[in-house]
Amino acid sequence: MNILQWINGNWQLICICFGLLFNMAGLIYNICKSCRSGRMGNAADWIAVIEAARQYEKEAEGFADYSAAEKLQYVLARLRVFTAELGCQFDEERITAQIEADIAFSKAVNAKNAEQLD
Repeated sequence: MNILQWINGNWQLICICFGLLFNMAGLIYNICKSCRSGRMGNAADWIAVIEAARQYEKEAEGFADYSAAEKLQYVLARLRVFTAELGCQFDEERITAQIEADIAFSKAVNAKNAEQLD
């Protein structure tokens, strides 16, 4: 009888504990899933890819006869080789989005510098 009285008196605490256990199990499952899929631990690889992309972007800017699309294809081709050598996955959409963000940032800085010179 004491156990039933304790459960009746502490039912909110018991529900909170079960909720915490359930959430912890889900968290552990998601962490294990992320580790197995290779999403965790590739931050250093992503940083290396971004640094290489910026270097290749600088090289591509030196090609006066190339259009913007050809420069982008040059950078992506170089990055495909780089990621293969690095042993990481080539995510073209993510890399293209980062390159476009770099270009937009560069244009904004150049426009601001041009305004300051005028």
